[in-house]
Amino acid sequence: MKGSYEILAPAGNTEALKAAVQNGADAVYLSGKAFGARQFAGNFTEKELINAVVYCHIRGVSVYVTVNTLVLKDEMKALKAYLDFLYLNDVDAVIVQDMGVLQYIRNVYPEWSVHCSTQMSVQTVADIHFLEKMGVQRVVIGREMSLETLRKAKQQSNLQLEVFVHGALCISVSGQCLMSSMIGGRSGNRGRCAQPCRQQYKLVHGAEKKVLNDTDDGYLLSPKDLSTFEDIKQVVEAGAYSLKIEGRMKSPEYVATVVRAYRSMLDSIEQGGKPDVASLEKEMTIFNRGFTKGHLFGDRGKSLMNPSYPGNQGYLIGTVTDYDTKKQKATLKLKESLSQNDEIQIRRRGKTVGGRVEKLEIDGTLLKRCPAGESCKVYFKHNCHPGESVYKTYDETHVKHIRETYHKEMLKIPVTMEVSIKEDKQISGEISDNTNKVKVCDQTIPEKAFTKALTKEKVATQLSKLGGTPFEAQEVRVRMEPGLTIPIKKLNELRRDLVDGLMEKRAIWYRRSTALMNSNSESAEPAFLYKKPKEKPDFSCSVTTLGQLQALLELNSGTGIHSIYYREPDTLEDAVELVWKYGFDGKLIPELFKMTPDNQLLEYKQKIQELGLDTVLVQNPGHMLIFDSFNKVGDASLNVVNDAAYGFYKQSALLRVTLSPELNLRQIKEMNLEPARTEIIGYGFLPVMALKHCVLSEGLDCKKNKEKCKKEPFYLKDRKSEHFPIKPRHSCYTEVYNSRKLFLLENIKDLTSAGMGTFRLHFLQESKEETAAVLRLHINMVSGVRDSSDEKLLQRLKEEGVTRGHLYRGVQ
Repeated sequence: MKGSYEILAPAGNTEALKAAVQNGADAVYLSGKAFGARQFAGNFTEKELINAVVYCHIRGVSVYVTVNTLVLKDEMKALKAYLDFLYLNDVDAVIVQDMGVLQYIRNVYPEWSVHCSTQMSVQTVADIHFLEKMGVQRVVIGREMSLETLRKAKQQSNLQLEVFVHGALCISVSGQCLMSSMIGGRSGNRGRCAQPCRQQYKLVHGAEKKVLNDTDDGYLLSPKDLSTFEDIKQVVEAGAYSLKIEGRMKSPEYVATVVRAYRSMLDSIEQGGKPDVASLEKEMTIFNRGFTKGHLFGDRGKSLMNPSYPGNQGYLIGTVTDYDTKKQKATLKLKESLSQNDEIQIRRRGKTVGGRVEKLEIDGTLLKRCPAGESCKVYFKHNCHPGESVYKTYDETHVKHIRETYHKEMLKIPVTMEVSIKEDKQISGEISDNTNKVKVCDQTIPEKAFTKALTKEKVATQLSKLGGTPFEAQEVRVRMEPGLTIPIKKLNELRRDLVDGLMEKRAIWYRRSTALMNSNSESAEPAFLYKKPKEKPDFSCSVTTLGQLQALLELNSGTGIHSIYYREPDTLEDAVELVWKYGFDGKLIPELFKMTPDNQLLEYKQKIQELGLDTVLVQNPGHMLIFDSFNKVGDASLNVVNDAAYGFYKQSALLRVTLSPELNLRQIKEMNLEPARTEIIGYGFLPVMALKHCVLSEGLDCKKNKEKCKKEPFYLKDRKSEHFPIKPRHSCYTEVYNSRKLFLLENIKDLTSAGMGTFRLHFLQESKEETAAVLRLHINMVSGVRDSSDEKLLQRLKEEGVTRGHLYRGVQ
């Protein structure tokens, strides 16, 4: 196992970076002030970033910079300048999400290492193979991937695989969550997620939208924190090269604690010892929402989620035995020690109370620390009750101790040093770390000693004084003729020159220059192309039920529908029969699901071929590889927001590319679009989350209510009484949809002028009759012949609540 992995630590600021390095990280990932997926972290200015690279490289630590947001067209010039800056300042690798950005980097900086972010939604081995063909060096796999799939990916690919092993989990597939974006305009794909998954929801069902079982005001989308600590050996042996710790918005103390624990664990395993698992696990409770082993080890349902509380829950230290209301003092029976300035919490259903421990006393005596097993009194302004559990969420002693690990140089690099002191010759020295060697010749010439000559021992002692540097002298060789002396300050100057020279050599790893950049690459954005818009758009429709499909087929004549996307694999044969029956002259196109495993995709491919269908709607890059011989349409989940990504997918032979719903009208107009190959979703509930977790399991006994989830509608109801539809998919995967239907019919001319050729209607819960009515409304309004029934439907839709999405606002 030795040498077969790296510990990759988060660095949200300079202090966290030092905490990571000094506690044993092999690499760090960080962001500049733009283009990173954690815009609310401290992040690094350009000067700080240069210093960070130097600091890390001197200490043998790699630096990866996140450029893992979707990049809009008007940001591309700034992005290119930023990439030049990173490349020329020795950054080891960049982490990207945007396919257009990936293509640009591969063309302009052919030798630079590129890592594909978890934001690329890598779910399958096919996704990994596709990216490998694009020339990337590493893929950050989706948190939904199992250990078995990881093992297969390693066996079938030469790429380095990066795996999240510890920290906060996104409940949705990364890169596929639009919930924050659609609710408040803060896009997770732009690094500004407002974390709606940590809010309270009710699970409701049926036409009356009744609360389901015991889900009232639970944190139904809030997962526990990931920890693979006890099983880290299995993760490495399965094929993980980079062991990634989440936490660019966490404190330096958190970073230091978790890195230190994993370093200790892995070092113990390598040395054949028995790690102190219990002690290390306790340290890591510095911040946690409860721990899960995640999808990697098959955790689902209650073992994955923490619906009771979304914040730091610390660890249990005791119980309340009494509370004096007048004096506001709580008596606690402790299982663990408690100190002054620690922070404690008491949690109840729907409410958490807590605070800092200002005073501790036993039998009236004030103490700074109360040991485990004792009863003590603490000032606590919140009423509490006997029997309630007490949790420690901040440990002052631990924090002070952990800060000492990175406020001074703990990480030491062994060096050998040599000095030559000879009569009538300038003194010279040499320092080596076994890889780099530096020689320095000083102008100082030794003199004959009149009283006490300088000894070899004194010279060696002086050269060994490397405190405050990242080095320690393993060996010092002194070649010195007897009877000579030199000023001690000259020895000190020689030592400093040697250290500075070695640090300078260790700091630069690549020595890149603009000569290595392919600045004339074809990846430069094309000049603006005049696009002749269509007079009227074509229509495509996405349907969920056979009833919806039948409604479209009955209206087929003259509707302008050229494609119907069908979502349900289980009833595809029935759908094909309906299409044949009605003589539909367009295409029935199976919609592939972004989370379907490779083996199921291959089975579905065979089924599609046997049914005589030749086109599919793809939702991730792996689909393009598995269905390479098919015609393909790209779905909105490909996250196309700029010309570079749009051009890449056109060159990849997609018939049409569906633009991201996070674009506004101005941004669409500025893109170089080919109308015949451009599609926009203009009606329906947009998917805002894709989950490898059944939300319904929080309130539905699946064994007793099998298939009930498919027979009636379910919703998540938030604090504003907005209802977000939930749609179970195969294998208990789940999609959550926006609470309001997207409705861009009244803006269809603007979209057509901007370059849209196909307008998609997305049907989810609509009945057969409503599907027909909505389609008629769209056809009639485009044709300018709407009637009274259209007017009534239009009014009803608006009364129910529709949205124009980001068409006129855009995202942050």
